[in-house]
Amino acid sequence: MKKLISLIFLTVLFGWAGAAGAKSGYMAQNRLPLVSPELIQEAGWTNNWKMNLPLKKHEQIDRMAVLGPDLLLMTDTNVMFCIDRQSGWTRFTKQLTASRLPVQKPFYYDNQYWFVVGGEMLVFDPAVGDFVIKEKITRIGSGAKCGLARNKDFIYISGSDNRLHAINVDGFWQQFTATADNDSAIISVVATEEIVVFATQAGNVVGMNPAKAEKRWQFDTTGEIKGQLVLDGRDVYVGSFDTKLYKLSLAGKLLWNAPFHSGAPIRDSFTVGGDVIYLYNELNGLYGINKQTGKAIWQVPLGKAMVCETPEKAFVFVAPGIIKVMDNRTGKELYSVNFAGVQQYAMNTTDSTMYVADDKGRLMSITVK
Repeated sequence: MKKLISLIFLTVLFGWAGAAGAKSGYMAQNRLPLVSPELIQEAGWTNNWKMNLPLKKHEQIDRMAVLGPDLLLMTDTNVMFCIDRQSGWTRFTKQLTASRLPVQKPFYYDNQYWFVVGGEMLVFDPAVGDFVIKEKITRIGSGAKCGLARNKDFIYISGSDNRLHAINVDGFWQQFTATADNDSAIISVVATEEIVVFATQAGNVVGMNPAKAEKRWQFDTTGEIKGQLVLDGRDVYVGSFDTKLYKLSLAGKLLWNAPFHSGAPIRDSFTVGGDVIYLYNELNGLYGINKQTGKAIWQVPLGKAMVCETPEKAFVFVAPGIIKVMDNRTGKELYSVNFAGVQQYAMNTTDSTMYVADDKGRLMSITVK
């Protein structure tokens, strides 16, 4: 009798929760674990925390990123969740901008999140949980073609006018503009105190003086560039539609004996880890590439992305829902774990913790070994 009463109580409780969610416009939460605790334990991993994000009906997680001590999640309605990676505590939830307005990938600088949305620059400080800068920059046109970059003196934004706009950080006034010799659209930029490097759609990579429109060098790929430059220490990586991945010095010199051939056009689809570059394309899956030699260590045909790494291993998400563990020294597959419920993930190169989710808001932090 007691079991029957308990069952009725639980049915009413969860039925009420679902009805309340329907009435409020929020989805009823799925209490089942995203990844089986038994599988995590069998793999020797640690389940740090799990949670359900309060997503509205028809709202889904669009992307996840590890930024410093935080996990940043963006929904397809531009709601931003900031989660403390260590504790799993939600530091804040914020509507970044209008629900359907395109938002570029955030740039992390000085413990703050920098965004360009339309013709406006937004700077969010997670320490205070609010925007500390909202600045209209009309000179860049209707919107930046890429995100932005900055150093201690300038913010660099590529505008819809095919110009790179250098904005002084003291007062946000424009110091100068720069353009490629062929006036091609500038689609990516990285910056240090010593140099600014930008890439054009036509396939040019240009190094320039960070304080004035003065070109120092130019490297030309044999195809268009559609994705972002990646700055790693004093090296710059660029992928091209000519199927090649290039590694350049900040002096514009090709550092590998030959670029890496991926076999398909390269978009915004590679991640630079500690010793390995993880490059994805739709034709060949995911490659693990040695940073020093530019040679492939391994290839996972249905691999989508690296979700975390240790000094010796890469943890690869494979469609439709498997984690394969690859040995970054020998190139061999060590084992795999069923992640059938996972649809979203962050690409974490900072430590050995993976962050996985489904579209409905179930989120987990798992430390591997």
